[in-house]
Amino acid sequence: MIKLLFDFIQLLNIAAPLLTSVAILALLAALLSKSIKKHATAYYTVFAIPFGMVAIPFVGRLFGVEMFSFNRIPFLGGILRDYIHMGTLGFPLLVIIMYVGALSPKNPYVKRLLGIRKELSILSGFPVLTHSLIRVTHNFPNALKFFTDNEGYMASGRVASALGAGVSSFSLTLGVLMLALFVPLWLTSFDSVRRRMGSVRWKKLQRWSYVLYAMLFIHAICIQVGSALNPRGGRGTPQPAAELIAATTAAPDGRSERSGARGDAVQPAADNGNRAETARPAEGGRPQSQGFADINVSSQAKRSIHIASLLLIFGSYLYLRLRKAKQNAANKLAK
Repeated sequence: MIKLLFDFIQLLNIAAPLLTSVAILALLAALLSKSIKKHATAYYTVFAIPFGMVAIPFVGRLFGVEMFSFNRIPFLGGILRDYIHMGTLGFPLLVIIMYVGALSPKNPYVKRLLGIRKELSILSGFPVLTHSLIRVTHNFPNALKFFTDNEGYMASGRVASALGAGVSSFSLTLGVLMLALFVPLWLTSFDSVRRRMGSVRWKKLQRWSYVLYAMLFIHAICIQVGSALNPRGGRGTPQPAAELIAATTAAPDGRSERSGARGDAVQPAADNGNRAETARPAEGGRPQSQGFADINVSSQAKRSIHIASLLLIFGSYLYLRLRKAKQNAANKLAK
């Protein structure tokens, strides 16, 4: 029974990673809300360590200093790749922060999450900044080239669809604007900065979070659509200084495809498109039973599920947010 449950969770993580991560992180955050509130600094430190492990070697390589890549360490490397791709931590945390503001605080679990919304905002910054550091450095120059030197970009031989390349380049360019908006919103989540700003200025700035949510949706959808139209991605060749990216975005690790929020369309090498082989009988034994873990989910299906997940999450958020605003307006009139 336990194995069946874990197999089912594994299937959900493969087919719908964003929804799975949001559900698991929301549950953990609600259960650990008192601990997060009481020991916030400790949680910040834990989340900051992977950021440092990625950022310090990467920046060192940009300046020609060879440093050890922590992503080569088993298990730890998986955590660092999740930080870079953002689909397991950064994106789901932003969704949770966004969503709890549209829900009723009367719900005890929502109340718990609202009580640590500031802390969750700060925690989300570390994977978001890690993702931005790597992706902006690696992908943005090539994406910008689509608009500044389209002829040279199209002649690179990496373009299967001009429309797909344009959508992907737009999403990556939008990511830079998102970073410029996210950083001040993130910094003002710290109490010391908030007190210096004053409540009025702070509230005015925080209204820009709604713009960030809209940009986040557009960015994620465009990555998926661009990847579907232009499977080769039109990505630039990694430079020696970007060795870390080459190690974390190459197909053999299979991480890109496992998380729909990461936007890549590479079939994991370990899959080979046929997971049914795991059901072959062991030598001298009886055939192995099949379970949820043996179900094959194609790249196209994963992408479709991810797009549907984005539409579900952001569509329902918009509905709930508008409904809450309407209720608040009605309450004010009643007073």
